[in-house]
Amino acid sequence: MKFAIEEIWIDEDAESEALTREILARLPRARVFVGDRCRGRSRDLSLEPDPFRRGKRILKLVRHKGAFVKPCPGTPAYVCCGLEILHIGQGCPMDCRYCALQVYLNRPVLEVFVNTPDLFAALNAHLDSHPGRMHRICTGEFTDSLALDPLTGLARELVIFFADRADASLEIKTKTDFVDSLLDVDPRGRVVVSFSVNAATVTRSDELRAASLKRRLAAARRAATAGYRVGFHFDPIIPLPGWGNAYRETVDEIYRSIEPSRVAWISLGVLRFVPHLKEIAEDRFGPIRYYHDAFLQGLDGKSRLPVDVRIGVYRLLAESIRGHAPDARIYLCMESPKVWMESLGLVMRSSEDLASYLDAAVI
Repeated sequence: MKFAIEEIWIDEDAESEALTREILARLPRARVFVGDRCRGRSRDLSLEPDPFRRGKRILKLVRHKGAFVKPCPGTPAYVCCGLEILHIGQGCPMDCRYCALQVYLNRPVLEVFVNTPDLFAALNAHLDSHPGRMHRICTGEFTDSLALDPLTGLARELVIFFADRADASLEIKTKTDFVDSLLDVDPRGRVVVSFSVNAATVTRSDELRAASLKRRLAAARRAATAGYRVGFHFDPIIPLPGWGNAYRETVDEIYRSIEPSRVAWISLGVLRFVPHLKEIAEDRFGPIRYYHDAFLQGLDGKSRLPVDVRIGVYRLLAESIRGHAPDARIYLCMESPKVWMESLGLVMRSSEDLASYLDAAVI
């Protein structure tokens, strides 16, 4: 187990869940607090100089009482991929300096939803209530899909579930190399194992506690050999000095590791953030150069680089990818039809167009 867990907090109504017992058995040295004692620990955590950093070593086991399946939090101002989020927990033990969870989550600890029978019941009900529709579902929006999987074992169960569904696919998105528990399960074409990737310099300086690029690509190769299609997400692309050569090298490394036919899709997204993230990240990590570039306010209220800069970035990366795989399925995250056409040469007028474009990769 790569990520050290020093404390486990358990809600009273989560104590009897089977997954709670399994996690406790896998972490025999962690200090355990239940119910009211957790509230006291939470108050102590709030007084820490950096609650987020300390919270990455604290695991909270809870019963999720809200919706397990939610639409991706996109915006009507841009073309969105139509992804649906399977909510398995919140928080990430890695500590990327650009991570939006620093803003969006008001609790700094790692949360795992232990009522997995309810999750599968909700997932079945959701899929069955939309006959004839294709669902692309991902577990990696509010947490990394695999970072805590050595404790939960959930990813393997999900692969088995989705392998039997003709109306849905699952994307498992990660910055780890924890794929080995999936390799003896046949995904039957319904599961894509995806890796967030970046320039190697960004990975080393900004993706703290994440697997190295080399280890991620080795994991992608193992998954592809086992029958999975794999995906790659260049997001956020950070155009620091020398960025072009650095990102081209990452593209070259991908195709040295993976046969083009095994790649389901590659997404591109230039750094964007809610303005408050800059303040939080620099308070935690000190000055961060790229937050001081010439950002403008986008239609979604986020700070974005000028559109001509973004188009230039996307063109360069698309050319590099197509040099290895002319038919690569490349898509942009939260961009306008104009940016799609001028950077990729693709007509993408609506979110429905993009959803169909990506559905074709898993049907």
